Amino acid sequence: MKLKICGLQPGTFKDGDTKESYLEKHIALLERAVSEEEGKDGKKPYVCVFPEAMTYAYFGVTTDDKWFAYAEDAHTGVTTTRMIKEAARLGVHIVYSFFEKASEFNVTHYYNTVGLVSPTRGLIGIYRKTHIPASEMPVNESYYFEPGNILPVFELDNGVKVGMLICYDRSFPMTWQSLYLQGAQMIFVPACTWGFRGPFFQTELQTRAFETHTFVIGLNRAGEEQVEGEEKPRNHFGKTFIAGPMGEMIDTLADEQWEYVAADVDLDEILEAHKLMNYKRDRRPELYGVVAANGNFAGPYAHRPNKF
Repeated sequence: MKLKICGLQPGTFKDGDTKESYLEKHIALLERAVSEEEGKDGKKPYVCVFPEAMTYAYFGVTTDDKWFAYAEDAHTGVTTTRMIKEAARLGVHIVYSFFEKASEFNVTHYYNTVGLVSPTRGLIGIYRKTHIPASEMPVNESYYFEPGNILPVFELDNGVKVGMLICYDRSFPMTWQSLYLQGAQMIFVPACTWGFRGPFFQTELQTRAFETHTFVIGLNRAGEEQVEGEEKPRNHFGKTFIAGPMGEMIDTLADEQWEYVAADVDLDEILEAHKLMNYKRDRRPELYGVVAANGNFAGPYAHRPNKF
């Protein structure tokens, strides 16, 4: 099966932007990508993917309660509602990100979330970031977000199986294996990243594509950004790209703002990759128990609850 996939690389949030105007810039980029790609060969992208934290400036470098007001419901919030509308209008699947506020058994929870919408089915599902960076890194997302507790795989309208990871999740190989063993054929990695990880952002994800024989889209914003309370500006390096199931680079951006990558991919290449190196057949799960066991050298996982 062949289809066209597209990764979107927006610019950063600038002085004078609002949540509404910043979203409109993303929609304009999406429209341009769909229109230009259809104009090239008559084929629209089947799925278009935005990076992490696309609804506003990245605020995970601060601890300010005002940002909780920007959280929204996964089903009725303004971002999901708009993406359902745009998917139907443009005739494409869309992967998008937002700050989620959820109520479960009368308790409020906050998550760093991505959603997947279909042009025919509306909201297919959501994924909540499962690995939350804390204060030992240049960010403190645990102040705002709780970790998700599931690694789901979803089906596009054509039956293609896709998985999603968010930024820091990318550095835990077990998450990739979980999606791979559920049959994911493509894995999307919306990120909002900068700094010391730039030199190996693409290499890390290309390696994961090779290890799982999946098509991978890595997403990031590009440009300089600073929020109130942040000591100095950070520079998002971009590098949005598409990799194939043998880890090969298919298309890439550098640090261009408000641009995109697109490629026609053939999912039969996944089968060919498995013929060369069949990791699924040759794995030894009986030896890997320590990876998931509590009480190993790092100790059991302990949740760090956010303020609310």
